[in-house]
Order: sequence, then structure tokens, then C-alpha cells
Amino acid sequence: MSPKHEEYVAVSKEQFIAGTQVPVDLFLKLSEHNYVMILKEGAKVLFDQMHFPERSEWLYVRKSEYHKCVGKALTVAGIVLENEAIAEDKKALVLSKAAESIFNEISQLGFDHQALEHSKVISKSIQILVDRKTDISSVVEMMNSLNDGLIRHSMMVSAVSVIIAKSMKWTLSQNLEKLALGALLHDVGLKDIPDDILELPRHAMNREQTAIYESHVYRGVEILRTMPSISEDVIAMALEHHENAHGQGYPRRIRDIKMNPFARIVALADCFSELVMESVNNPHPKNAAAAIQYIELTLGQPFHKPAFVALKMSLQEAVKKSA
Repeated sequence: MSPKHEEYVAVSKEQFIAGTQVPVDLFLKLSEHNYVMILKEGAKVLFDQMHFPERSEWLYVRKSEYHKCVGKALTVAGIVLENEAIAEDKKALVLSKAAESIFNEISQLGFDHQALEHSKVISKSIQILVDRKTDISSVVEMMNSLNDGLIRHSMMVSAVSVIIAKSMKWTLSQNLEKLALGALLHDVGLKDIPDDILELPRHAMNREQTAIYESHVYRGVEILRTMPSISEDVIAMALEHHENAHGQGYPRRIRDIKMNPFARIVALADCFSELVMESVNNPHPKNAAAAIQYIELTLGQPFHKPAFVALKMSLQEAVKKSA
């Protein structure tokens, strides 16, 4: 049995690949304060040969060792990403599991240097996927195959933001990396919003619930600011991704000219991603072309014009290539 003073973090069994070595000791939870070790650090993962209690989807690791667990997930994701025999959608799935572990890392351990470096690895990996699959419709299809809603949305916004920036002729790798990172972390503040509010469609929220939901942008800033070296541009993407060019967004209702250049792109990518992804707010997602048309004709194109033109052009170019 484990000492009662130990703190533990839940991890999904799916995070561990059969035949690989576990980076930390793994535990089963027996009761609120009792855990039993089932695998020691360095042991091989052979879950199919082990007998688990019913509904034991989760395993536990010591909170102090969770960083190692995330590092291992990123190593596996990196190996998978480089394997040309593995399909891109499978790579995206493995990457999403690694991203999920990072969001859990931030939630459980705070946003520290290791969490920042881990997030950079994921955002760079998303760039690699986009480089290999620049057809925006294919990117949407690939990201929609992922499971966790927040991770799926965050990865899609990151991928679409990079596509828009490249279509706008952004060429500096450091800016593309910063954009991919900020877009990945733009909704990190949602981790602190109660599930009963997140599960409500936004049109069904009352004023108090809406205020709590919209506070996620400020909470995101608070989380990111705990890391002193974080870029102000990354913080701006978390703060301003619900603003728009008409000054009708939130939290500050600022117009296009006052928005951060990175946030202008993320705001558009965020809206586009919500339209093409099934969620509690969008039970009938649109395809990429219909989403762009909806932004332009129904919403009145309330985003940074060069970014929207770039998004539209990226789809048109993809259509030409497939013709």
C-alpha cells in the first residue's frame, strides 16, 4: 500500500503502449487514500495479461513524478510522428493523447517550465502535421477524428492558425511556432470552468453562467502568467481570442486595430473551428466551405480581413489541387 501522505494524478491506461516500459510506478486506486502499486518503474506494459477491477480505466502516478509521464508520452508521439508507415489521422490521435496529458499536467501541477517546454513540443508537432497536409478540409477531417473536445478544438485552432498565417505569407519560423503554441493554449482557462456550465449550450446560459464562462479568458491569462518567460503574444492570444474586428467580442470589446496580430488570426481560427467541429454548441457541424461562407455572409465577416482572405484562399487552392 502507498503512504497516505502521497498525492496522485489519474492517467488513462490508453496513454501507455503495450510492450513499452513505464517511466514511473503505476498504481490502482482502492479507496480515497489507499493505492496499490501494479507496475514498477521500468516494467513492461502488459495490461492484457493483467486482471483489473471493472471500470478501472484510470491508473495513478505520484504527483511528483507526473512530469516524467508526460515526457514519455511526448517521446512516443515523436516516434510515431516520424514513422512514415503510420497514417496521419493515427498520428494526430497519438498527438492528442500527449496533448491531453499536458493539459492535465498544467491543471495538476501548474504552468511551469516543463509544462511550457512540453506544450512547445506539441505545437511544433502540429506544425509538422500541417506541413504534410496543407489541405484545410483534410486537416478538419483529421482533427475531428479525435476524442476529447477541448483537446480536439485546441489542436484544430492551432493547425488552422498556422494554415492562415502561411497563406498570409508569414515565413519567420519563430512567429509560426509562437502562433501554434498560443493557439494550442488559447482555451487553457476552460480547465477551471465548472463542467455543468461547459456542458450547457451558450445560448441556454443565464447572465451569471455566461459571465463565468467568459471569465475563462482571464483565467487563461492568470495560468500563463505564472511562467515568467511566457511571451506576451501567447498571453494576448488567450485574452483576445473572442474579440473581433467590429469591437463586439469580449472581454474588452476592442476593435481589430487594437488587437494583437497573433490574436487576430487565432480569433478567426477559433470561430472557424467551432463551426466545423461537433460540440454542445454545434450539433450539426459544417464542412470547411460552408463554415467560411457562414462567417462571410451570416456573421458579416467580423474578423481581420487579411486573415479571412487567407483562410478563404487556402480552401480555394486546396480545391484547385484536387480538381
